[in-house]
Amino acid sequence: MAASVMSDPRGRKDRGRRWLLSPTIAGGIALIVYFALLLVTTWVAQERLSHSTSARHALDARLHANALSYFYAERLGDLANLRRDQAVQSFFVNRDLGMSMKYGLHASLVSIRGVLIERVGEKRVDAGPFFDRIALFDADGTILVDTSADPPAAESWLALDSGLPSHVRLVVDAPQHPDAILVEAPVVMSERGRGTLVAWVNERTALAALVGLDPAGSGLDRYRLLRSAAEVAEIEGAVGAPIEVSGTPFFLVGLERASLDERLLTSRWFLFALVLLAVALLTGGWMLLGAQRQNLVLQTRMDVARLQRRKLSEHNERLREEIKKRQEYERRLIYQANYDSLTGLPNRTLAMDRLEQSLMIAAREDHRVLVFYLDLDHFKRVNDSLGHAAGDEALVQTAERVSKLVSAGDTLARLAADEFLVIYPDLRDPVDAAERAQALLGLFTAAFTIEGRELFLTASLGIAISPSDGKSAEDLLKNADLAMKEAKDAGRARYSFYIPGLDVQIRERLSMANLLRHAAERGELALLYQPLIDLRTGRVVAAEALLRWTSEELGAVAPDLLVPVAEDAGLIQHIGGWVLERACCAAARWQSIAPCRVAVNVSSLQLQAPESFSEQVDLALSRSGLSAGLLELEITEGVLLRDRPTIGTLLANLDRRGIRLSLDDFGTGYSALSYLRRFPFHVLKIDRTFIAGIPDNQEDAELTRAIIAMAQALGLGVLAEGVERTEQRDFLVEQGCDLAQGYLFSRPIDADALGVMLGRNGEVNRS
Repeated sequence: MAASVMSDPRGRKDRGRRWLLSPTIAGGIALIVYFALLLVTTWVAQERLSHSTSARHALDARLHANALSYFYAERLGDLANLRRDQAVQSFFVNRDLGMSMKYGLHASLVSIRGVLIERVGEKRVDAGPFFDRIALFDADGTILVDTSADPPAAESWLALDSGLPSHVRLVVDAPQHPDAILVEAPVVMSERGRGTLVAWVNERTALAALVGLDPAGSGLDRYRLLRSAAEVAEIEGAVGAPIEVSGTPFFLVGLERASLDERLLTSRWFLFALVLLAVALLTGGWMLLGAQRQNLVLQTRMDVARLQRRKLSEHNERLREEIKKRQEYERRLIYQANYDSLTGLPNRTLAMDRLEQSLMIAAREDHRVLVFYLDLDHFKRVNDSLGHAAGDEALVQTAERVSKLVSAGDTLARLAADEFLVIYPDLRDPVDAAERAQALLGLFTAAFTIEGRELFLTASLGIAISPSDGKSAEDLLKNADLAMKEAKDAGRARYSFYIPGLDVQIRERLSMANLLRHAAERGELALLYQPLIDLRTGRVVAAEALLRWTSEELGAVAPDLLVPVAEDAGLIQHIGGWVLERACCAAARWQSIAPCRVAVNVSSLQLQAPESFSEQVDLALSRSGLSAGLLELEITEGVLLRDRPTIGTLLANLDRRGIRLSLDDFGTGYSALSYLRRFPFHVLKIDRTFIAGIPDNQEDAELTRAIIAMAQALGLGVLAEGVERTEQRDFLVEQGCDLAQGYLFSRPIDADALGVMLGRNGEVNRS
């Protein structure tokens, strides 16, 4: 009995071990079975995924091949439409008629190049243009027009088909361009080949756009465009058979992408690892179950101590984070109070503080402080047309450029919007101010790159120097601002020094604007009319309405000053409507005497509100009863430089209603030829600066002759303004000019006097 009792603890221990061993072995077996099932399931899923991926790749390749086929068909259509463009057809017709390159053909080529450049620009995606280049080759293979800025000198092109080629084709084996994809479009007129349009297709941009990938990324390497099925054997990693791109000589091949799936989960090494893991788990469990728990109280006390230390540490960490956040917040407040958040430059507050300090040091050490007040020209147009994000980017790039001319001791600050301040605290020689201003304006000659496009900006600069232009920071800044506004009034993109009395001029213009607000009510505004003479008959066929202001306080105000003051004061819409209605009413009265149109000048600000301007025109015509065909609106080239779609839509609507449109001051702008093609003008007005020099000035005479010839080729009428001498009139008659106006025929007269002139059958003195 005693022996049995003594051996009982060992027996219970053995039974306990067996009791623990059984579930451990069972758990290990269950774990191995689980991992085996997981392995089989993963392998089956991977096989199905592989088949599904292959089928999806094949379908994607076929869809992309269809998209490429449609893409190249569209490019063929683009060239087919382009060779039928009026500018292209007119060039060859005019050349057949004997027009010389000097007096017409060159202008046609310029127009054709504009069409080609526009086609390159409009056929694009975000990644880039579909066409890298478009060129028009003559029948002998020489280049007539090329959108490339630097085409190969010896490049030529002859039609690849023999006989008389007339169809547009895709070329991939051109001798001079073996690696290029070209679209050839022969220009055939009167059953004779006149030339060939050739376009270079941007293969990578087209492929990237159609498959929805970034051309700069690595995803584009999934596809390859081959020129024959035989090339597939040379491509490593091809997936499936090549897909023929219908209508092209191309085959689209999908390439296998590098995959991170190396079937690791179905490999024998993974199975071996599972077995080792199961054995390790069983061994570890056995050791843990056999280990004895000791020193439980001590372990518990240690856990409590660690918990207390952790809580204390967490509390201290929260205190440190709170202190750090408070310091960061204070630093941010100080920064926001003194620096511009967009450019990182000092703001007005910090700039004025530095200017005050610079003036104090300059007064003590007897030297000067130079201040530049810089404002970007027409910056509002950037925000209106491209968005505020583009405007912000332009401001950041402006700050980066100007900072190149600012040394460590100088200050560059952003005052507000597009206004910047540059402070040079130690100016030794005033002559340096002009040189620094010229260097600063020179920073704006290069284009800004905003959202992937080139944008040219200019700036106006006002200059003030202490102590002559101001002894306090406020006075110096105010006078620099006045000088900047003077630079803007003088034409922008220039600098201007502060001149004593500028503030007086500003106040005078403000006073003039206040008087102008009530000028119409007081009867101080009047319209005069200058006759427009038909040079073939010598009769008056129209009259230009000219606004005049005779103020009780100021007397007669110069016409050149009246419109700018009205625009600055925001009165041009009201005054413009008044002029339209008065001119239409006068013209309606003339019709009972003799047919006569009336021409009204339109300000650029009027066209910026197209709906309001259209309503003013409707109201003037309805109240006067004048026919729309007897109203002519004169538009200056400066209005069209903004290139706003709303202006083009407004002019097209006016043209459809029968209202005549004339392009005023032709030749003084920047892109006049493009306006003739894009907008529905009926008459070109040759600026008086060209007429003044003819016929003595050879250059003015040649320019006038070329403008008349070009207008006649386009079917437009020509009006010469500022004709004052008989020899000028004779020259214009000889060149075939249609209309003229000037002191030779009549000075501006009132509506009644013009009615009397019309009563004399519209004849004027032609001696």
